[in-house]
Amino acid sequence: MKLRQKIIIFATVPLILALCIIAYAVYHHATELAKAQQEVIRQTYLASKEMELRSYVMLARHSIAHIYESGRKDAAAMDDAKAILARLDYGSDGYFFVYDLEGKLLVHPRRPHLIGLNRWDYKDLNGFPTIQQLISRARQGGGFVTYSTEKPSTRKPAVKLTHVIPLSDWGWVLGSGIYLDDVDEVLTNVEAQVWSNNFDTMRWIGVIAFLGVIVVIASGLVLNIRERRAAQAEERARVAGELHDDICQRLISARLQTETGIIQLTGMPEQFTPAQSTFERMAAELNNILGDIRKIAHDLYPGTIGSGPGLTTSLRQLAHDMENIAASVEFTAGGDTDGLSGSVNKVLYRVAQEALKNVMKHAAASQASMRLEGGKHRVTLTIRDNGTGFDAGRIDSDPRFGMGLRNMKKRLGEVGGHLQINSTSSGTTVIATIPLSLLHYFLPRLP
Repeated sequence: MKLRQKIIIFATVPLILALCIIAYAVYHHATELAKAQQEVIRQTYLASKEMELRSYVMLARHSIAHIYESGRKDAAAMDDAKAILARLDYGSDGYFFVYDLEGKLLVHPRRPHLIGLNRWDYKDLNGFPTIQQLISRARQGGGFVTYSTEKPSTRKPAVKLTHVIPLSDWGWVLGSGIYLDDVDEVLTNVEAQVWSNNFDTMRWIGVIAFLGVIVVIASGLVLNIRERRAAQAEERARVAGELHDDICQRLISARLQTETGIIQLTGMPEQFTPAQSTFERMAAELNNILGDIRKIAHDLYPGTIGSGPGLTTSLRQLAHDMENIAASVEFTAGGDTDGLSGSVNKVLYRVAQEALKNVMKHAAASQASMRLEGGKHRVTLTIRDNGTGFDAGRIDSDPRFGMGLRNMKKRLGEVGGHLQINSTSSGTTVIATIPLSLLHYFLPRLP
């Protein structure tokens, strides 16, 4: 397994495990909090229902108080009280009922057909002895009883909370009930909301985990690319240094020795003339080889163009290295070229390198000049020569012509710049312009 893959795995696996642990903890605490919240809601809701129900029963008690507290126990008085209670209701399912202590139903406005029947043995949907419990609670002074029964308005089973009080003088049990299906509905909505919130939380954690893994992988790839580029740059610098400091120096020594031999052969008899010509050709060839090696060295490692101030120095060195016996190259600089990004510097250096190479190979020029001009909004590099020129139109029309110039245009296009070429029989001018913005100052400084 490659090192970068190991780094990515060792970085992503702990991240994913940590996020899974966080997700479980968040889910667990959210669930426990939801249960606690539901219990609080249930207790609060039941307390409010009990208070409401107790108030209803007390109102019913007060509505017949003038009869009950009169001391009368005759059937007429009880019938008047029954009639008042039968007329009292609240809402579609709110009514009052009366049982005697033997379980006989005396008042029930919703089910009048059951009045007069003994319901002592009646049990709810779950087998709970409802009437017995109501009477038992009334004998204890009153209280609440919860059971399951059919809700009149919906004809569906529902839990009912009932409050009863005793009317001891008449042997009655007076009560009323409230259905609790709305409580269950509220708790169901709360539970659904909690599950929805948990799902959204898990989804966001998943998104964060995915983005985190992507960032880790991308960072690993970027680091790998940067390390590879750094290694390549280091190797190229090493090779360039070897060429410049070793090979070039040995070639210079050989050229000097050859030139010394030429000087020594000067004035010698005519039979040494061929030898002198051979040495002169050797000196010229050594000079050409030296120039080519210097160009290769600069192609491998172009000076200090990674930083702003190094561009001027690198271009001046390039101009010096590109000079030969046939042509001179002059370099000048003006304006502010400090602080440019490494990518802009590198593009300008490569453009200058390609342009001067064309001058030396194809232009047959005796003079060339190169000027770097930095401004507030743009940086411009201009290369001029007094050579024979060429047909600039062939760059676009002939794919076999001007490959180097097309590469120059492509390089400039990558940083938003453009290339202008003017060529006549008296010389050629190449102008590379790169507009400057904050983006160009903060572009990555590539090696």
